[in-house]
Amino acid sequence: MRHSLAFILVAAALSACGGGETAPETADLYVPMGSLQCTGGGTPLPEWERRLAIAGVQVLASSCGLDGQAHATVCGAPDGRIAIVRAPSSQASAASALGFAPLGSLPGATQVPCA
Repeated sequence: MRHSLAFILVAAALSACGGGETAPETADLYVPMGSLQCTGGGTPLPEWERRLAIAGVQVLASSCGLDGQAHATVCGAPDGRIAIVRAPSSQASAASALGFAPLGSLPGATQVPCA
């Protein structure tokens, strides 16, 4: 069984070395928008896209979301809204300098319409 698993893993790795062009590896990232309950505010998605572009990060896709965390229902408290972007993995460190983190670190995060 061990040899079969090893063979499958090697075959899968070699098949990934095919001759066609492949899409660059991407990273899904998020940043809190900074909006507050009852008052809104925060930094809108287009502004985050602009900041990323200035930092040399190519935004391949973007959306708004919720962080999936429990938030006390109190006016003035964070509302959990996040900006979500997909960027080339090679540019993730530039995005992290702006406060972006891997979306995978928020397992309960969901996409929602931008308000």
